[in-house]
Amino acid sequence: MNVPLLALVAVAGLGCALLWRRWRREGREREALSAELASARRALDEATARVAALARRLDEAKRLATVGTMSAQIAHQLRNPLTSMGLYVQLLGDEVRKRHEANDGEAGELLERVLNDLHVMVEITDNYLQYARLPEPVLAPVDVNQTVGGLVNFLRHELERKGVAVSTQLAADLSAVEADRRLLGFAVMNLLKNAVEAMGPGGRLRVKTRQENGAVEIHVSDTGPGIPPAELDRVFEPFYTTKESGSGLGLPLSHQIIEKHRGTLTCQSLVGVGTTFTVRLPARAGEGRANDGGDGSGDGSGRG
Repeated sequence: MNVPLLALVAVAGLGCALLWRRWRREGREREALSAELASARRALDEATARVAALARRLDEAKRLATVGTMSAQIAHQLRNPLTSMGLYVQLLGDEVRKRHEANDGEAGELLERVLNDLHVMVEITDNYLQYARLPEPVLAPVDVNQTVGGLVNFLRHELERKGVAVSTQLAADLSAVEADRRLLGFAVMNLLKNAVEAMGPGGRLRVKTRQENGAVEIHVSDTGPGIPPAELDRVFEPFYTTKESGSGLGLPLSHQIIEKHRGTLTCQSLVGVGTTFTVRLPARAGEGRANDGGDGSGDGSGRG
């Protein structure tokens, strides 16, 4: 064969080989680029879906915020007339008793029911307003034993009326805590009332304070029916309640208040035995235990 022809064939073969290698390399590059584009498209689609979901959640949050504001305004407008109605019913009851002397009969009983329902409605509106507009705590040293003891004494008449016994065990030399006295009292009072409402005649309310690991604890225990395990995680949810006349805001409000004090509120319950709520608050820094004058072992009361 002619040498120039062989050279030409060789060059042509080499050129074809080079072109083939280049085509294969570009093919792989095209596949890689196509895969990257597909991945980027999927990521873009996912991001678009997330943005759309966030936009829907934002719209829902705005609607809920508007409803919450309107509800708070309605509750505020309702509270004053309800309080006035309660006062009028009390005055009407007094007048009925005067006219019928000691025996006010069915009329007095009906007025008492109306008054009780009004008190429930006022309590519901108060709890709602507190939950919707909970102020920031104004912190100052607070004697926990003094606060808890005062609240128990305040409830003593209601405990006697319901036939519920109460015992207190207030730890001696308990450190003070940094707290808003009014808000802390409100939170603990909710726990005490919740415990009382969970029991009938013959029940027993136990209130205890102690200090452990740099924290001051308040324990409120009842001998009520207890809370099923499946419902324990829901006790601090707003509007969740098992009571017919409850607002479902008392425990969530207490939980929110304690959290604002850098504390915790927990619940332990056993069906058929009772329930214990535990408040833990940081003991006041740089302070020894303050003597409150009690050894904490006394039975704070009697049976109703």
